[in-house]
Amino acid sequence: MLIVVSSYRPAMLADMQRARVLAWELPALGWDVEILTPAPCEVRQDAIEPDADGFFAEDTRAHEVRAWLSPLFWPFTSRSGSWRMALPMFWHGRRLLASGRFDLVYFSTTAFIFVAWGDRWRRRFGVPYAIDFQDPWLMPADRYRGRGWKARLSGWLDPCLEKAAVRHAAGLIAVSEGYITTLKRRYHRQSPPWLETGRHAVIPFAADERDLSEAARTHSPSTAADGNALVLHYAGEGATRLRSFSLICQALARLRSHDDDLPRRVRIRLFGTGAPGKHEPCTVLKEAADAAGIGDLIEERPPRVPYRRALELMLESRGVLVLGADDSGYMPSKLFGYALSGKPLLACLRRDGAAYALLRREPRLGRSLWFDQSETMPLDDAAAIVAAFLKEAAAGVTFDRRPLLCAHLAPAMARQHVALFQACLAGGAAR
Repeated sequence: MLIVVSSYRPAMLADMQRARVLAWELPALGWDVEILTPAPCEVRQDAIEPDADGFFAEDTRAHEVRAWLSPLFWPFTSRSGSWRMALPMFWHGRRLLASGRFDLVYFSTTAFIFVAWGDRWRRRFGVPYAIDFQDPWLMPADRYRGRGWKARLSGWLDPCLEKAAVRHAAGLIAVSEGYITTLKRRYHRQSPPWLETGRHAVIPFAADERDLSEAARTHSPSTAADGNALVLHYAGEGATRLRSFSLICQALARLRSHDDDLPRRVRIRLFGTGAPGKHEPCTVLKEAADAAGIGDLIEERPPRVPYRRALELMLESRGVLVLGADDSGYMPSKLFGYALSGKPLLACLRRDGAAYALLRREPRLGRSLWFDQSETMPLDDAAAIVAAFLKEAAAGVTFDRRPLLCAHLAPAMARQHVALFQACLAGGAAR
């Protein structure tokens, strides 16, 4: 298998995590894996992590691609550089597939310009391909307006590129049922191969026990004295989690207004919340806390933190926070990994999303708040749930959730992929 990603070792960006885990798991299931990726020098340099090796399978062969005449593309490229890398990745992929040693190509990236090459490769070499939808390819029309000419160009090209790639994909995987449903509705009349039984699947991001073990191996617990504080850490996106975090702040403010001592002890430290590539401070979550009247409990540090450090912060935290995006199809990539840690878990999610439904079905995974397009959970109810979470965190309660998570661990996730890959091979490449 050739897995196409937008970054790989030693970069640690979110959209290559699925490929990284599969590189560990697939060889044990009979699949040799090679990676096609932009070279580290072509990736956002704040994502390069010198201590990342322990998180990658050492014997996985990675084909690193360099850009051509990069200065000519600087005026036209996006922050991620995917447009600059599009043609070099296409031609390097052609050379690899011409060797005849690959049975399947798997695109596991949100750099969809790379996915657009799948149909060209299929027609030239007869190698089927599968697509991993971690995010939607097509965005709502208003997401393209008012964001400059590059966004307008994407708004014009994306429908054409998605149509060509999705219509001829042998298999399709998504982290959310909503993404599958949208694509079925959009393309069912073309009868794409992935509509066949066994060739599309919803597979959320898995929890990988190796990551927790690797972080614990090198982690030195902080000796800083926090006194009686109840410290909670969060590392991840900021602006896109604003509604989620605002509800938690409002619930904390309600609890503190009741003269409850526990919320007064809370200290929430937010890390890596800034936009990628932005250096100016942007503390939108702290501003939401200020608006709710609990700004003194919140500290926000926007600069990105390395993946290893994010795991260490989770290990140091008295409980874990999962903040949902304002997108019904969103599935938090950290949900199962955080649940596996055994720490008290509080998630704030879209009520009409798969993640919230999962926590409602299995409340032992953690406690959950909800918001939707126009409403939020009643504040008294939210405050009661936050209070229960804080009591668990203050008491140092731990939970053995592994029996609940077996289907969401890395080995099970890999087996689901293999079942779909085998179905793709049995069905052959689309015409």
